[in-house]
Amino acid sequence: MELVKLFGVSIRIHPTFLLVLLLYGVLGLAAQALLVFALVLGHELAHLLTAKAYGFKVVGLELFPFGGAAYCDDLFEGRKLEESIMALAGPAFNIVLLFAAQVLRWNGFWTGEFSDDFVRYNFWLGAFNLIPVLPLDGGRVVRALFVGGFGFVRTTKFLAWAGKWLGVIFALYGIILGVQGKFTEGPLFFLILGGFFWLAGSKEISTAHITFLRQLTRKKEELMKKGLMRNICVTVQSNTPLVRIVEEFTPDRYAMVSLTNGKMGMDKILTETDIVEGMLREGIHFPVGKL
Repeated sequence: MELVKLFGVSIRIHPTFLLVLLLYGVLGLAAQALLVFALVLGHELAHLLTAKAYGFKVVGLELFPFGGAAYCDDLFEGRKLEESIMALAGPAFNIVLLFAAQVLRWNGFWTGEFSDDFVRYNFWLGAFNLIPVLPLDGGRVVRALFVGGFGFVRTTKFLAWAGKWLGVIFALYGIILGVQGKFTEGPLFFLILGGFFWLAGSKEISTAHITFLRQLTRKKEELMKKGLMRNICVTVQSNTPLVRIVEEFTPDRYAMVSLTNGKMGMDKILTETDIVEGMLREGIHFPVGKL
């Protein structure tokens, strides 16, 4: 659901976040619900400002129960430095607020239940987002670090499946709490969170190839603009499907693909552009040797 459009940036609320806010409201925790909303929004604005500092064009923000996601029109996901710093900006925002609040509490300038909630929510938003699974910020950092060795698509799928199974653990924990008769916000919160992680992980997996193809198109534009780019070499057999080769590509290097013949000698060399255009034209399972 789109909440508002501010300075050309569409701000949307994920349905699971609405369920969490509704849950807090029903339990008479309206002040806590507003605090969570404000902290999540601030967390996400930290991502946005960092992206803008790198010169990326941010087109949308989506708020989740634990944080959110900034969508950039020209972002190369999978780059080590840019994606890592952008991902860590959100948790860093919460950690800074946490320590600032603690200093005020230690010196007696801020006391009471609201200060306790402020510190606790910032701690969980900061720490929780550092878990190394997608779609959390920690997962984006891990993807940026390992995408060069394992490829964008393979790394994304692995971290997204890890996120889905984390969701299963949350849901099971919520069921256990419910069976034990602890009918507070806990069981429902963990069930909602578990459902979100399963759906978000499925989305990451289903869109991994599409997202990467979009990045490859922008990489070609950047190569044309700069006139140079580091490359990687991939050697394959002629019966290897094109989708398997694309999974080896990385966002910041241009790939040259060498085909071997039956005697393991070099048959021909294809460019990354040849592979991508062939996959779009012939299908993802088309053997590379027939290009």
